[in-house]
Amino acid sequence: MILKTMLSKLITIFLFMATFYSCGEKPDVIYKNAKIYTLNSTNDIADAIAIKDGKILEVGKGQDLESKYKADDVVDLKGAVVLPGLIDTEGSIVEFSKNMNYIDLSNARSLKEIKDLVISRTGTAMGGETIGGYGWNELYLADSELQLIDKQILDEIAPSHNVFLLNASMTTVWVNSRMLRTLNIDSNTKAPEGGEIQKFEDGEPSGLFFGEAVNIVRDNLPRPLRTDMMNLVERGVKEIVKYGITEVHDRTVNKESIEIFKQLIDSNRFPLRVYAVLSGEDSALTGTFLRNGIEKDYKNKLTIRSISLDYDGALDLQQAVMNDQYNADPKVRMPYVTEADLDRIYMNANEKKFQFRVKAVGDKAIGTVLSIIEKSGSAEGISERRTILEHCEFAGAGEISKIGGLKIIPSIRPDISMTNLQIAGELIRPENTMKIGLWNSLIKSAGMITSGSDFPYHQINPFVQMYYLVTRQPIDTVNNSLANPNEKLSMIDALKTYTVWPAYASFQENEKGSLEKGKYADMIVISKDIFNEQPKALLETKVLRTMIRGRIVFDNIFDPEKL
Repeated sequence: MILKTMLSKLITIFLFMATFYSCGEKPDVIYKNAKIYTLNSTNDIADAIAIKDGKILEVGKGQDLESKYKADDVVDLKGAVVLPGLIDTEGSIVEFSKNMNYIDLSNARSLKEIKDLVISRTGTAMGGETIGGYGWNELYLADSELQLIDKQILDEIAPSHNVFLLNASMTTVWVNSRMLRTLNIDSNTKAPEGGEIQKFEDGEPSGLFFGEAVNIVRDNLPRPLRTDMMNLVERGVKEIVKYGITEVHDRTVNKESIEIFKQLIDSNRFPLRVYAVLSGEDSALTGTFLRNGIEKDYKNKLTIRSISLDYDGALDLQQAVMNDQYNADPKVRMPYVTEADLDRIYMNANEKKFQFRVKAVGDKAIGTVLSIIEKSGSAEGISERRTILEHCEFAGAGEISKIGGLKIIPSIRPDISMTNLQIAGELIRPENTMKIGLWNSLIKSAGMITSGSDFPYHQINPFVQMYYLVTRQPIDTVNNSLANPNEKLSMIDALKTYTVWPAYASFQENEKGSLEKGKYADMIVISKDIFNEQPKALLETKVLRTMIRGRIVFDNIFDPEKL
């Protein structure tokens, strides 16, 4: 009896001390009256969240949190929906930032609209400034208009500027005469293999470059000054967070971009998180970082611990390495790198505890990559390596099974998959479409997949990418003939491809990806309850507020009364 009484007293004292201790914690802010999709292990929904020092103090019921904690700042979200911050597993921050100075032509539906946008940009450009544009789409233009496109149209409307206009798929660039002169391109210029420089009957370039020839223009554009580039990147990251993106896995970093990121971080001009992925083809860059070792969470913004390699390329350019032959020449595509190079870079990354990522699109490419990883990687520690297979387009049942067995994380590109589903039958035997984008099967085998947009080359908006995942349909039409309709995802899995699973893929599952006690307060407020509306609501969803470590980095004049 005495022992029972003493035990009861100890429990009472313990509960009192726990309550006293918790009351001593004072949140910086409490958000209440929200619909918070935590994405914790049981997918709980809460209505309040307390934040202190950039981390989540507690998630639960508003009444409980307000009685337990005394915060000076309590924000009533009036029923707004809150999600964990989104993570895009492939994007180029620098290229996106450069595009801030370029014209967005993606909504142009006629040649006149393209011309009007270029004319408008010339009105704000300084003399001699290069004018760039991106995103024009041949499918939106009439055949009669396509026949008219050449340098002369741009010469008439922008004679005093270098002009280049990239199409939506980055496979065609259209330039004016001034740009041709600047780049020293004339009738004697030869196109690289896999590319074409269109010419008039007299041999003079028409101003149109196709395929690999696009790089003649892209790789030789005038480079912005360092200070200008820093300002552009600062503008770029401020734009990226407007989409609810709180972290980007950037596969295009180099020494200069890393230095720019750090300078902006040091001066508090960089709200975004970056998981930097080094190119395995840049031996000098990777060599330096492999010697120095992993750099984790530089000032809570930048981590460098991953190395990537492109084994093959895009299907629409006939660069995917396939078991089957293409319908048109070249009928067989060789990989970008040798198996020996792939094996060497993979082993170097493993030796230094760096993550390895490899882009493999075609079925033959995926099969080869998996075989090399299987031969090279020991079973010991294979889960800790978290090797990522990127794009992962044409994966059959055998490859998918092996992905699960090797504990590889598949990383998909929904936008690209949707395009490939519609064009693959024109480029290669139609039955190959049965292997495209087997998202559900990949989840069942690997336990997860991550989504990347490959911005700025494809649609950056995560909610559009999620729409593709949950509908497996284009945005503006319904195509019931697309292969494997059962491979579309549930809304919860689509969201996890942008939250929980990429956090794990970047070794950050204890810090972010879900809204739980002790994790960073990376979260967003959105305009739609995407779990209780039709999928079309994803296309209408707006980000109202983006927070990173509890700090508001984007606020779309957030007014709960207007929800």
